[in-house]
Amino acid sequence: MKYSDLVKKHIEKLYDGVCTIMYYEKEQGIINNTILAIKAKNVKCRLSYKDDNAVVQTESVAKVSRTIKLFLPPDTEIKEGCKVIVTQEGETNAFICAGKPLNYGSHKEVVLELEKRYA
Repeated sequence: MKYSDLVKKHIEKLYDGVCTIMYYEKEQGIINNTILAIKAKNVKCRLSYKDDNAVVQTESVAKVSRTIKLFLPPDTEIKEGCKVIVTQEGETNAFICAGKPLNYGSHKEVVLELEKRYA
């Protein structure tokens, strides 16, 4: 057994969430010619939060900076800008893939941003 396979096996034991990965695709006959299509469903994953201890003062409120990372199996296809819905520890959140995935032999890491919701 290769070292990367051994590491992959142990990392996958830490996956305690599932995610759905969606992309916008071109579709004829729709007003804006795009449709949100599911590319992968029930993919095992893990979310990691890191507070950056940086506070940015805006005109109205102070905003705390936080980095959100998603860990996925290495064979999962995910692209920059796609929508990701993650359920972990009973909580479901929608995110946007903010950066290009980092590929390792044992896993993938993707930086996410919370999807903006408007009232």
